[in-house]
Amino acid sequence: MSDLNKICNVLDKLTLDALTLIEEEVQMKLNIENAMCGGEMHLAKSRYILGQNSVSSLQLPTENSPHFEATVTVHSEKDELIGEKTRYLEVVKREDQIDPVRWFGYLVPQDLYHAQTMFRQALQWVIRATNLQMQLIETCGTIEQLKELKRKLSIH
Repeated sequence: MSDLNKICNVLDKLTLDALTLIEEEVQMKLNIENAMCGGEMHLAKSRYILGQNSVSSLQLPTENSPHFEATVTVHSEKDELIGEKTRYLEVVKREDQIDPVRWFGYLVPQDLYHAQTMFRQALQWVIRATNLQMQLIETCGTIEQLKELKRKLSIH
């Protein structure tokens, strides 16, 4: 099998991989959209139950609020062997940490907790979609390099 045939076979495989990654990324984006819409719906229900001013941006921390730290942080790792970055979520648990739902009171409707769960799920899907996008960019870069190599081999 010649080098040109080998490159064509690898290009075919990488193109199929790219299409699979595109499909997975589209599915992740649909999942994100559904989770965000569901979370927003639960927020609207909570706002209806508690009243217009009970669930609003007025309850969110401002610059003058006491300091608080995020409950979830995003980290990235670079694989030295492949050169690929992956991102993951780290959930931080501390004893003194207050659940952000408590910013809206102590007797809040279950819909507020459901909204929180849906937004957290959306965040996980955003990270997965980002990782898929990075894989897709790397795969497309490899495809372009192989196409250039194929052109050079075809000329000779």
